[in-house]
Amino acid sequence: MEEYILVVDDEKSVRDLVVSQLDFLGFRARQTEDGREALRIAASADPPALILLDIEMPGSSGLELLGRFKEIHEDIQVVMVSGLRDLSTVRECLRTGAYDYIAKPFELEDLHNTAERALERRLLIRQNRDYKEHLERKVLEKTEEIRRTRDLALMTLAKLAESRDSETGLHLERMAEYSRILAGALSDGAYREVVDEEFISWVFKSSPLHDIGKVGIPDAILRKPGPLTHEEREIMRRHTTIGGETLRSVLEQFSGTSFLNMAMEICFYHHERWDGHGYPHGISGPDIPLAARVVALADAYDAITSHRPYKLAEDHAEALRRIQVDTGKHFDPALVDAFMKCQHEFEIVQRRMQVEEKERALRNSQAGGDA
Repeated sequence: MEEYILVVDDEKSVRDLVVSQLDFLGFRARQTEDGREALRIAASADPPALILLDIEMPGSSGLELLGRFKEIHEDIQVVMVSGLRDLSTVRECLRTGAYDYIAKPFELEDLHNTAERALERRLLIRQNRDYKEHLERKVLEKTEEIRRTRDLALMTLAKLAESRDSETGLHLERMAEYSRILAGALSDGAYREVVDEEFISWVFKSSPLHDIGKVGIPDAILRKPGPLTHEEREIMRRHTTIGGETLRSVLEQFSGTSFLNMAMEICFYHHERWDGHGYPHGISGPDIPLAARVVALADAYDAITSHRPYKLAEDHAEALRRIQVDTGKHFDPALVDAFMKCQHEFEIVQRRMQVEEKERALRNSQAGGDA
C-alpha cells in the first residue's frame, strides 16, 4: 500500500489548500474534518504514514486526538498545525508525541521539509523495528538450536552409560516420561509452590542421567546376570557418587552449566529413601531433593514393570501395590498420592513403549537377517 498523509482540520478551505499543496509537492494525501473519522482511518488496515492535525478541533481537541493516534500506531507521525503561537502548547504537543509543529500560515517549503523529515523518521523507526525483530528471531533460533544440542548431548551421555548396562530397550525414554508425568501431577498438589513448568522440563531432561555413574562400575559387576554379593552391591552403589561427583566437577569448572544442578542431585540421591535407609548418605524426608524423589519413584515403577535378566516383568497393578506398600518408607507420601492420580498415564506410556521395543527388536532382527 502506498504511503499517504492525512489532513485533519475542521475548515474545508484549509484542508483543500493543504491537500492541493501536498499533491503539488508529490505527496499522496487524504482529508477529513472529523476527529472520530480520523481515528477510524488510523485504525484501519491502511493507516496514514503522517497526520497533519489541527489543534483547534470541535469536540475532541487536537491534543486529545494526538494521544489516541499514538496509542493506535506508535510509528504514525503526527505534525500539529495551528494559528496559535503559544510555546507552552508547542511543548505540550511534543511531550504528547507529536513529531513537529507548524504554525499557520506556513510556507510551501516549510510544509515540504516538515513532511519529508516526518516520513524519513517513520521509515527509520520501521527499519529499526524490523532489524530488531530480525535479530530477536535470530537469537531465538540460535538459543533453540543450543537447547536442542544441549538436550541431545544429555541424552547421548545417558545412552552411553546405559550401553554398558544389561538394561536395554527404552529404559531412559520411559524414565523421562514417567518423571515428567509425576512432576506434572505435583504442580497442583503439596509441592505446587516449587513445581513449575521449568521444574517439570528439567526433570524430564535430567532424569535419564540418573545412572551415568555406572560407567565407572566394572563390567563383571554391572553385567552380572545373577545376584550380587554384599561386596559387589557396595561397589554398585558407588554409581550414585561417581555420577554426582562427575557432574559436580563440571559445575565447578563451568559457571554456565547451572542446568546440570538438578541432574547432579538426581545422580547423588535417587537411591535415598524417605525413611533414611537409602544410600549413599542415608538422608531422609524433605532433605532428599524433590527431583531425586520423583526419579526414585519413576525408577521403581520401571524396575517393577520391566524385564531384566534376573527377573520377569510384573504388571501395572503389582507396581501400584508395591509403591503403595512403600509409602512413607521408600517414597514420599505426597509423591505417592500424586502418582495414584496419574498412574493411568504411567500405564499408557509403559504399554506404548513396550510395543515400540518389540517393533524395534523386530526391525533389528530383520536387518540382521538381510545382512
